[in-house]
Amino acid sequence: MRGAYGEWNWTCQYVRTPGEGLAASSLRERCAPLPAITSFPSRVHPWMQGTRSPREVRMVRSFAITTSTPVLRLDGSGKGEVTFTVTNALGRPVRARALLEPEGNARGEWLTLVGEPERDFAPDGTHQYTVRVDIPPGTPEGTYAFRLSSVSVENPDEDFAVGPSVGFQVSRPVVPVRPKQFPWWVVALASGLFLIVLVSFLVARAHREGGTGGSGSADTHVFLRFDGTGVFVDLGNPRSLNIEGPVTLEAWIRPQALDSLRDVVAHGYSIDPAREVVLRISDGTYQAGSWDGLEHFAGAPAPGSDVGQWVHLAGVFDGTQWLLYRNGELLASSGPQAPDSVRASAAPWAIGAKGGGIERAFLGDIRDVRVWNVARSQEEIRTDMTRAPKKDAPGLMGYWPIDEGQGNIVRDVSTQQNHGVIRGAEWGGPAKKR
Repeated sequence: MRGAYGEWNWTCQYVRTPGEGLAASSLRERCAPLPAITSFPSRVHPWMQGTRSPREVRMVRSFAITTSTPVLRLDGSGKGEVTFTVTNALGRPVRARALLEPEGNARGEWLTLVGEPERDFAPDGTHQYTVRVDIPPGTPEGTYAFRLSSVSVENPDEDFAVGPSVGFQVSRPVVPVRPKQFPWWVVALASGLFLIVLVSFLVARAHREGGTGGSGSADTHVFLRFDGTGVFVDLGNPRSLNIEGPVTLEAWIRPQALDSLRDVVAHGYSIDPAREVVLRISDGTYQAGSWDGLEHFAGAPAPGSDVGQWVHLAGVFDGTQWLLYRNGELLASSGPQAPDSVRASAAPWAIGAKGGGIERAFLGDIRDVRVWNVARSQEEIRTDMTRAPKKDAPGLMGYWPIDEGQGNIVRDVSTQQNHGVIRGAEWGGPAKKR
């Protein structure tokens, strides 16, 4: 601007009167806009008459302050953040302090400076300051603002700068945000479901150990009764049952005696060559295994409480060892065995005695007999022992539910159709089929 008093470049800066210290309030109250003089005329502008002289009008740019945004948007709970960048423009190292200065009706307690307010600046060095705004509940609607100032700790009267204003809008009174209630109903529902599952499991287990007998209740299913005199079910020796390698034998039994040798389901035995695959009772133990001149058995004591109760037995040869299960739980293993421990045999299969009958006679009730040419896992045994397998289930070589209730034929309902002939055993159960 050119006028009677010379050439002037007008800028809006702030100068603090010396001796005011570091109080933030003094920056606003003592600051006044001054012209930046590019040349001084012979006459002095009336505004500068009195105590001021051109020497006092020093517009030193101590710090450059910028902000990430001039307008801060608050979230629904009245919170927000803004970043100020302060650059040392003195050309020398300086330690400076950042000050927050609320404007108008803004309150200082709403503002929080993150990190240390005093920091060391290298020449042309830069620091960033994050300011958090937290508007309390009940704050009136309106527009509010604040600034960040930077002041030299050693020379606060001359080396300082006031940053740009950052405004924010409170559109409605901020209300407290209620914390979400923990959904205890979910815990209650989960607990109820767990209790139902637990009770169902215990009931099912009680049925398995106390009288279910196969894939249904003993009150609704029939069975074959073996009197321990050598009666049996003759299965012959069909090709599909002449198994070598992995094998699984399963049956539900209700023993009346745990002494002596009492075969549940057996292939053989034969002497020349020596061959046998069997699931049996042997002098107070349950056993599953094979014999080829050497014994390969897994065995464990049979609980005396099993007498008169339905029990599920399973024997598995997995190619490396024999495993014995009772009611889906592993009872014993044989330890390492040769892969050819189960071999083909010319001897017949039987239920309730050795192949061909007469010897090793079972005393008690039997139903739901299965033979597989695969090694069934514990989970498969546990899952399927109370339900009928599909007739074309992989590896199922024979499945005799023993539920006819009459006649002398026990049907194999697998795809193999290896039906058995009853040799002296009698039908039992309260729900015989007629």
